[in-house]
Amino acid sequence: MRHMKLVIGLLMALVLLPRANAQDTQRQVVEALSARSQGDQKVMIRGLLDQAPQPNGNVLMVFPGWPGIPRIELKNGQPAFFYLQQHVERMRPTLHAAGISLLTVDCPTDQWGQRGPNPSACDDEFRSSEAYADDVRRLIEQVRSQQTLTRFFAMGHSYGAISSHWLSLRLPDQLAGAIHSATQSIAAGGAFTGYAKSIGAFPHDQVRVPSIYLHHRDDLCRFTPYSFAQRHGNPSRLITVVGGNRWSDPCGKASYHSYDERHEAVGPALVRWINEGVVTPVAGTE
Repeated sequence: MRHMKLVIGLLMALVLLPRANAQDTQRQVVEALSARSQGDQKVMIRGLLDQAPQPNGNVLMVFPGWPGIPRIELKNGQPAFFYLQQHVERMRPTLHAAGISLLTVDCPTDQWGQRGPNPSACDDEFRSSEAYADDVRRLIEQVRSQQTLTRFFAMGHSYGAISSHWLSLRLPDQLAGAIHSATQSIAAGGAFTGYAKSIGAFPHDQVRVPSIYLHHRDDLCRFTPYSFAQRHGNPSRLITVVGGNRWSDPCGKASYHSYDERHEAVGPALVRWINEGVVTPVAGTE
């Protein structure tokens, strides 16, 4: 029962979504070949690209919350996936209207692990590695080669912020910026000790990519305290979200943690920083 509660607590802001509509012509699967192999099988890294109708060249790369493995693939010629980040989906019209395209990034296929809430894969050891950074670099290059998309911003939410932190360190020539959203800074322990264990030793002072923190002031998820964002995102690099809903599990999708009922304030704040470099100190109202 204790482990079940941990699993539930770590299901950070996920939502099951159906296969993309066949008429959604802007949504496509992009993939790149990893330098690694898995036995005699090729290892791929994939992203779900939602290009803005009139793209301005900026791409928000989304690294979803726990477990961060949406299993993006093509089935019968159409994009298929387990889940996307619900609050980002709600902000998609705002981002698209501002010319910003979205790229949801999956873990490489050799990191998919077993099915279920504990994937036993794509943990901190991998996300902090040069191998992972090289995979993401290859995906970025693939998108650049096919589209008129040139500037890439990494946004990791909750456990996905482990990715945005380490990639901001390892890909200074590829990223225009990084957004650490509701960062998981406390590991759950037990079977989940390998998740968020690296963030305490992260070398913040070595990052050269412009970075900001996005966090709800009253985040109730015990793995993602607001104090971490306050400590590492000084007032000029912190967007504080206030108000909204807290009806679900504290780490769930209908919660402060996932900016429920505040996507209409968070979306424009992201647009201002990505397109203009302007930080909105407070997003939302009481």
